[in-house]
Amino acid sequence: MDISTAYKDNNYKIHVARDILRDRLETYTGRYESVYYIIDENVYDIYKETKLSFIKSPLVVTGGESFKYVSPLMHTMEELLASGIKRNSLIVVIGGGATGDAGGFIASIVLRGVDYIHVPTTLLAHDSAIGGKTAINSEHGKNLIGAFYRPKAVIYDLEFLDSLPESEVLSGFGEVYKHAMLNSPGLFEELVQATSDSIDVSMLPPFIIKGIETKMKIVLEDEHESGSRKFLNLGHTLAHAVEYKYKIPHGQAVMLGIIAALYISNELNGTDFNLDEHIGYMSRHGYPVNLLREMDTGEMMQLMMKDKKNHRNDYISYIVFKDKQTLEVKDINTANLEKILKALKERI
Repeated sequence: MDISTAYKDNNYKIHVARDILRDRLETYTGRYESVYYIIDENVYDIYKETKLSFIKSPLVVTGGESFKYVSPLMHTMEELLASGIKRNSLIVVIGGGATGDAGGFIASIVLRGVDYIHVPTTLLAHDSAIGGKTAINSEHGKNLIGAFYRPKAVIYDLEFLDSLPESEVLSGFGEVYKHAMLNSPGLFEELVQATSDSIDVSMLPPFIIKGIETKMKIVLEDEHESGSRKFLNLGHTLAHAVEYKYKIPHGQAVMLGIIAALYISNELNGTDFNLDEHIGYMSRHGYPVNLLREMDTGEMMQLMMKDKKNHRNDYISYIVFKDKQTLEVKDINTANLEKILKALKERI
């Protein structure tokens, strides 16, 4: 399936299907004088003799979040420059969400910007590869250094999902869960029913495509996150703090953040989300819900206060439900938010 963006200009396609990587890539690479491949080491180890055997002399980078820091970023850029990259070159970034974030950022700044293609290889990356956000981490928190920079294409070969370990499936499913909540109560209920006993990757493609379409619709309305795109951060405010502190996969942290967002919505806006159903579902599938009970709320507050979405002193901008189907950005006083999080700890 191909999904096309609908910006005023500089549009691109998102290709989603099994076993499409090489054929789809060849429709793009022939337009460039040179092509450079940045590949997550874990992905390359698995597929270098099979799906990726056609790629010669790739830049193999450290896997996961460890790539999203200045030192490995600079090392990779120096390698690209030493290899003779030009403004009319193409970078193809193959890997999960972290590789895509950092690889896209490299493309946005090396030689003041070269074209790039996302090749997401994880379930989580169905979210991060869409929308043109690129970023790396700082010692002060996640994704604090970055740029909006659209790819020339996204090629999502679903065969890569076959080799994902369970922890990565759980992580990626966090964003599938979030997108279903953003889409409609009907789609969310359908997803929960389909995964009530287990999260089977082979059953997820329809929900993955719906998730991409949901995100694309929001991004087209608000590319630079001045309005509705902020809703895509549902669950992420606390999630980034939990992820940074406990070093758990991003999507698993998002699931915990969604529990907090629902609890805060109930407390501040009088919504009546059944927290026990969400907690039971997540616990049954192996999400570390216990971290919400163990977290140091003061430490979480300090990390959340550094969130780039905040715009007022002593307040944290939080995505909450105004009612069961409507989201809003709410500035919550830090003292009040910490009080609510302490109550959540007791509630878990």
